[in-house]
Amino acid sequence: MKKTKLNALLIIGIIGIFTIGINFAVQIYRAFGSNQDIWWTAMTMPLTIDKTKESFELSINGKTIQNHLSEGTLLALDDEGNQQPVVSGDISVRLNNWNKVKASILTNALFSGVLFGASITMLIIGLIQLLNRRSSS
Repeated sequence: MKKTKLNALLIIGIIGIFTIGINFAVQIYRAFGSNQDIWWTAMTMPLTIDKTKESFELSINGKTIQNHLSEGTLLALDDEGNQQPVVSGDISVRLNNWNKVKASILTNALFSGVLFGASITMLIIGLIQLLNRRSSS
């Protein structure tokens, strides 16, 4: 029986498919199949309204909440029913950071996907070379 010697491209392709392919599959699963609700700002550490200016803007009757706070036109009732102006410290915000996390995961998946594609290409070329060698012998 004749021993078949595997070529380097075939070996690299097989190893790449298992190592990089598994990494690529895990990243795709994380981006599209994992729990998206775990990326909220912690309940115990909400942000102030000033720290969220870049993420969102909240308006009441066409005027931003920041303008209402600075002008003192936003009022709230205390426990006794008296109206008091709302200050910035009274407002807390929780943000869902899933979009940023998903973008980071997909960026990493892009690089893994390119390497996974290269591994498949090497595997195919290695198989073709192996089959050509067998048919010519």
